[in-house]
Amino acid sequence: MHIDADGNMELSAEENQRLMDQLEIDPEDYDDPPVEIECTGMEEAAATFRATNTRTGKSVTLVFDMVGDED
Repeated sequence: MHIDADGNMELSAEENQRLMDQLEIDPEDYDDPPVEIECTGMEEAAATFRATNTRTGKSVTLVFDMVGDED
């Protein structure tokens, strides 16, 4: 997991599937998952977010490495 230079979160297919599993998102909801993501902390090298299933209230913490400009 990391955040690109534009501030977008990037997950691999495996990380995305693991998140869906951890939040107990049904496969039929994968195209438009009931997930809210909130930033809970920013540091020089990492950003922390809480992802919450808005239907169940189940949440997980995500930590993303910050990626600098790739000039």
